[in-house]
Amino acid sequence: MDTRLFTSDSIWTMLHGIALGGGTLLALFAALFAMRAMRPATGTDIVHEQQARYLVWLTVGIAVLLWATVIGGTYIVFPPYRATPPEGLTDLSQYPRALLTSNPGTRWLHSFAMEIKEHVPWIAAMLGTAAAFITARYRGRVVTDAEPRRLTTTLLAICFLLVAGAALLGTFVNKVAPLD
Repeated sequence: MDTRLFTSDSIWTMLHGIALGGGTLLALFAALFAMRAMRPATGTDIVHEQQARYLVWLTVGIAVLLWATVIGGTYIVFPPYRATPPEGLTDLSQYPRALLTSNPGTRWLHSFAMEIKEHVPWIAAMLGTAAAFITARYRGRVVTDAEPRRLTTTLLAICFLLVAGAALLGTFVNKVAPLD
């Protein structure tokens, strides 16, 4: 029986990718849906305070999830990935970065995918925080006024695309060189 699935590194990777990253994607989709569904009918500016409060909590939750994902990925999941193998070691399966860079067919996963994953999620976290600030500051106006609604929706959509792209690249990397 292969027990590599339940090493501390693989558990942290699953928590980072599935729980935090997946939860972030779900919450971002829910917020984008809420922005569309809560849009008042033409000619009315009625927004229930409770709906606006839920939107604030949702966007603040997104910002918290984004920061937890980014910080966990940077300081818990990424260090074992970049561990340097001892000189002369031929089995690089325990050293994901070295494994990826040793093969010309997978080198792009490190030089492109991991470089993207190291930087882009920080941008998503900052944009998600900006969206949370806007919804907290303007509450019901985010739903009724076109300008803050458009800005918040755009920030959330960009976050969704950045997180989805980083998740896809992370899946590729983890498929070829998983943390054991």
